[in-house]
Amino acid sequence: MQSNRPLGVSTSLFRGILGPDAEPEGIRALQGTPISHIEYFCDDGDRNHTNPQHIAAVKQAATEGGVTIWSCHAPFGGTDISDLEETARCTSVQTVIEALDAAVELSAGRMVLHGSREPVTGEERPRRLEQCIRSLDELCQQASQRGVKLALELLPRTCLGNRPAEMRSILNAVDGDLRVCFDVNHITLYEGAREALTALGDRIETLHISDHDGVDERHWVPGRGIVDWPAFLTGLDDIGYDGCLLHEARDAELDLKGNLKAIGEAARSNLGSSSSMGGR
Repeated sequence: MQSNRPLGVSTSLFRGILGPDAEPEGIRALQGTPISHIEYFCDDGDRNHTNPQHIAAVKQAATEGGVTIWSCHAPFGGTDISDLEETARCTSVQTVIEALDAAVELSAGRMVLHGSREPVTGEERPRRLEQCIRSLDELCQQASQRGVKLALELLPRTCLGNRPAEMRSILNAVDGDLRVCFDVNHITLYEGAREALTALGDRIETLHISDHDGVDERHWVPGRGIVDWPAFLTGLDDIGYDGCLLHEARDAELDLKGNLKAIGEAARSNLGSSSSMGGR
């Protein structure tokens, strides 16, 4: 089945290959490829998303290249909205709010964020969930005021929101229009893609697409691992998802041009994407 859903990539791909400050260069590299959308990654190391000159350069490159900034990804390396220490939790919430402001500047309609860092022990999990929900209550309000949709990412291992059932409980507890970022590389370590999509379908706002080996997340280009892509596509059709096929994937042996080509070819082969038939 052929899909008209647009193709996208995370700017973490640009940063990983070209280095920090490489987003404008990476956006320009999308010319001649079928990839038309990006997710801007906010790094809590260099904090470029708080630099007006950098954000202006990203906007200019996207405008000139006809690229849509579909979403932003909040920092997560040192950011934990479930932190049990209240001062640290509040600092993390403020960090995400700064990223929300960057999303507004970039005209990105959605913000992806993590519910926790890891590991999360069984003993502390209930308290961490309470802190996470407390933070999300505030962040949903902040996102709504800015016209941005907040999407909590399905995460792996012991992270909060690592199964559809727990994600549903968080969604039900939060006072606000919280959505889901469905990361197929994470959730299909534990559950089938179609079943997980069905369980969360009415709240799925965006996707992270990549492949894995069945042991751990790998962020491989689709087709290299064991993800059941036909079931994933059927699940997307079941829930009526017509948004971006946003890739958070990389082949470490390829340069940026090679990765963009590989993602386009994989989208045609595994995701039925008509967007991958030619360049823009």
